[in-house]
Amino acid sequence: MKNQNIDILQKKLQALQPYAIAYSGGNDSTFLAAISKHFSMDFCLIHCISEFTIPGDTQRGRTFAREHDIPYHEINISVLGTAEIVTNNKDRCYYCKKIVFKKIQEYASQSGFKNVVDAGNVSDTSDYRPGKKALVESGIHSPLLEAGFTKEDIILGLQRFNIPYSKASNSCLATRIPYGTGITQDVLDTIRRAEEFIIQLGFDGVRVRYHYPVARIEVMMPDMQRIIDLDVRNKIVAFCKQLGFLYVTMDLEGFTSGNLNRMLDHE
Repeated sequence: MKNQNIDILQKKLQALQPYAIAYSGGNDSTFLAAISKHFSMDFCLIHCISEFTIPGDTQRGRTFAREHDIPYHEINISVLGTAEIVTNNKDRCYYCKKIVFKKIQEYASQSGFKNVVDAGNVSDTSDYRPGKKALVESGIHSPLLEAGFTKEDIILGLQRFNIPYSKASNSCLATRIPYGTGITQDVLDTIRRAEEFIIQLGFDGVRVRYHYPVARIEVMMPDMQRIIDLDVRNKIVAFCKQLGFLYVTMDLEGFTSGNLNRMLDHE
C-alpha cells in the first residue's frame, strides 16, 4: 500500500461526501470504513440483510461499527422472489446487485447521503463479476478500485489499524451453489448450518459447496491437515449427513474464491 494510493483515495472520498458505504462486514468494506473514519469523512454504513447474508458477517459489522463509533444502519430485503435470481444462471449476481443497491441508494438518499460507495478493488477484476455491471449502471462508486488498492493492501491496512480480519474473502451464500442449480431457502439454510458448524471447530475461510447429494468442503491450505484429523473429520461427516448430504468430500486444492466460476469456462 503506497502513500500515493492513500492520497488518491483520500481525495476521492472527500469529493464523494457525504456518502454511504455498502457495508458487508467483510475485510474490504471494513477497511473502507476504517480509513473513512481515519480521514474524518462524512459517511455512514448501510448493511443489507437478505436470504444470502451470512449471520456472522452481520454480527461482525455491528460490533465493528459500535466499537469505532460509526453510524450504522441495517435494511432488510428479500431476493428469493426474483426469478432471475433463484434460477441461478451466470447473471444471478447482476440481478441481485441491482435490487440490493437500489434499496441502499434509496435509504442513503432519504438519510441525507448523496453517494453510495462499495469496496470493490483491483483484486476483484481478475474474476467473473457480473455484479460489477450492475454497480456501474446504478452509479455506485468504487474508490478503492479507482485508487489502485488490492486485497493485499487492504489486509495490510487492517493490520495497521489493528482491526481483526478474516484469512479469506467473504461472499454471499449463493456463491456456494453451482450455476443452474435452483436456489431455495432450505438449500441456503443447509449451507449456512454446515459452514457454521465447521467454523465453530476453529476453522477460518470455510466454504461448503452444494453439489447435492455431495457436500464439497474447502478450507485454507494450512488447515488441511487438521480437518482430516479422525475426530474432527468424523464430527463434520456426521453433521453434514444429518443435514441430508449422502457424501462429504474435501477439495484437495483448498479454499479458492470464485471456485464455481470455473464451470463457465466449460460451457
